[in-house]
Amino acid sequence: MKRLRTPHGYIFAEQIVDGIPVNPKLPEAFDCTANEDRPDAHRKFWHQPYIQTYTVEYWDAFYAERTDQWAEEGRRRWAEQGRRTWMEFWPTGTRYDVRCLDGGAWDRSTAWGAFASLEAAVACAKGA
Repeated sequence: MKRLRTPHGYIFAEQIVDGIPVNPKLPEAFDCTANEDRPDAHRKFWHQPYIQTYTVEYWDAFYAERTDQWAEEGRRRWAEQGRRTWMEFWPTGTRYDVRCLDGGAWDRSTAWGAFASLEAAVACAKGA
């Protein structure tokens, strides 16, 4: 894990690219806590954009492991069209989501965009 120093503490992440954390270790209940109820552990993320990655392998495993009443239908849809569509939008198999705890949503980080490359995601996070 790499670390990024912020005014309110360190953010630990898989990597730091040009000052942007990639796949940071998010505090418990990070994306389901009202902003006015956030504990101190969340403060280091205020106005610090970060990148969260999702891969086609992640979704393959997600659908394979489902056990709910709609699991079979979900697997079928993923196999028939979902996986193909994912790869059309994200040709490397990885989607790079830029998010920021900036108050844009009352109880979660704000989605700034989804990108097909790490470079494009970093540019968004840096405001380019």
